[in-house]
Amino acid sequence: VLLPFGSTPAQLARRVATGLGAIIARVTIPEGFDEIDVARRLEAAQLGSASEFLRVMRDPASLRALSLEGPSVEGYLFPDTYELRDDQEPIAILGQMVENHRRRTEALFDERRAELASLSSELGFTRRDVVVLASIVEKEAAVAEERATIAGVFVNRLRSETFLPRQRLQSDPTVSYGCRAEPESAPSCAGFDGRITRAMLDDSQNRYNTYRHAGLTPGPIANPGLAAIEAVLRYAHHDYLYFVARGQ
Repeated sequence: VLLPFGSTPAQLARRVATGLGAIIARVTIPEGFDEIDVARRLEAAQLGSASEFLRVMRDPASLRALSLEGPSVEGYLFPDTYELRDDQEPIAILGQMVENHRRRTEALFDERRAELASLSSELGFTRRDVVVLASIVEKEAAVAEERATIAGVFVNRLRSETFLPRQRLQSDPTVSYGCRAEPESAPSCAGFDGRITRAMLDDSQNRYNTYRHAGLTPGPIANPGLAAIEAVLRYAHHDYLYFVARGQ
């Protein structure tokens, strides 16, 4: 019988009360959590170690098993509340989240197929590209009703002939994500504590730095909810190229 290290008396009592069988953990994944946040939340629920979840999230074999492309499962761990057993393997838990993403987004993509076709025609967007941009919108939008407006700003930057540097999204959360997900790849990320410095903005070795690299990031930078994905598909049509946070 496995008794997780650090279990509280209440957790041990619950384990005994269930006949020392599997424990069902109710875990909520909020919109905008990245894979590191998700791994830590699953560890806190005593479903396994964060390091093991991260290993599986980035394992090419796991990605093939889940039919996902890209460097990790980032973007497809759908924000929701899950009931998970503590005897499940990490790949099974992640598979539930990925399947939930597919189930919940399928109807939206079908309903908004005309909008997706328009993005595809103008910018070459695939469904994955929509998820990538939605993850950036999710991290940028502090107010839900501003998601579509922010999405429109990014679309304008991607297609504008006059916005310089061309097709640079210039989004701070993309820089932060590169330092969280691949800290060893960029010198400026050394000792990253969540604050963005000028050196980070200037560092082209950060693959996710949209101040230095044109177009979308190599993959999602978080796990967007349905509203953020819809905001990209139904982005607000305007001529804005900038937005600013006012601390509210």
